[in-house]
Amino acid sequence: MAGTTSAEQQLLLIHPIGVGLSSRFWDRFGACWQSGNNTAELLTPDLLGCGTAPCPARPLTPEEWAEPLIHLLRERNNGPAVLVSQGASLPIALAVAAKAPEMVSALVAISPPAWLVLKQEFPQRRARWLWRLLFGGLIGNLFYRYARRRKFLDAFSRKNLFAQPEAVDQEWLEMLNQGSRAMDTRWAVYSFLAGFWRRDWEPLLTGLKIPVQIIFGTKATGIGSSKNWDDLNERLSTYKEQLPNASISTIPGRNVLPYESTEECVNSVREWLAAL
Repeated sequence: MAGTTSAEQQLLLIHPIGVGLSSRFWDRFGACWQSGNNTAELLTPDLLGCGTAPCPARPLTPEEWAEPLIHLLRERNNGPAVLVSQGASLPIALAVAAKAPEMVSALVAISPPAWLVLKQEFPQRRARWLWRLLFGGLIGNLFYRYARRRKFLDAFSRKNLFAQPEAVDQEWLEMLNQGSRAMDTRWAVYSFLAGFWRRDWEPLLTGLKIPVQIIFGTKATGIGSSKNWDDLNERLSTYKEQLPNASISTIPGRNVLPYESTEECVNSVREWLAAL
C-alpha cells in the first residue's frame, strides 16, 4: 500500500550492521540534512544488537530487526515513513514493508547488494552451523576482540568501504571503536556474517507498489565473497532491468555514501523526494 510523500514526510534511516556500527552512522547525513531546507523528520533508531538497543545473544533475522522499527512507527502514529536503508540493511527495510505496508510510503536503498547476492538463497543449515561452531563460542569471542582493534577497522575500511583511503578519518574510527566496546554487540554482527539475512528477496523488492530510489557509488564494489558479482555497470544494468520504474543513479564514493559523500547523498534523496 503506497502512502503519500511530501516535504513533511518522515524518514526512517536503517543503519548497516557491522563491527561498531549503530545509528551514529547517520550523524553526518543528519547534520547535513538539518542544515538545509529539509523539513522531513529523521528517525534514527539503533537496530537490535547495536548501539544502545538490546543485544540478544542469539541469531537475528531481518524480521526481528524490523519489528522494533514497525513498533516505533506505530507508536509515533505520524503516518507512513520513507525507509532509507544502507547496504545490506535493505532486507530489513523489505521486511518492514512486507509486515507493515501501511507504514511505508517509499524506499531509498543506498549502496544495496549486488542483485545476485540479494536473491541467492544461503543454506540456513550452514548458517546455524557457522553460528554454533564458529561465532557462538570462544572462537567468536576472540575474533570479535581482534576485529574491533583500530588497526583492523582502519585496514578493512580502506580496503572495502571508502573510495579514498584518506577519507577513513579519526571520527569514523572512533565511532567504530566506541560502538564495539560492548562485547554483546557481536551477536548482531555474527547474525549478519553467518548469513541469517541471506535469502531470495527479489519477489518482495520487485513487488513493491511504492516509489523506489536506488543510489550507488561510482566506485561501488562488493565485499568479501560477493566481489566477483559486483561490476558497477552490470549492477546498474540489472537493477534497471529488474526495477524499471525505480529512480537509479550514482554519486561519487564507494560503499558508505551517507558518510563518505554526505552532501551528494543528502541532495540526491532530497531532490528525489521533492519530485514525487
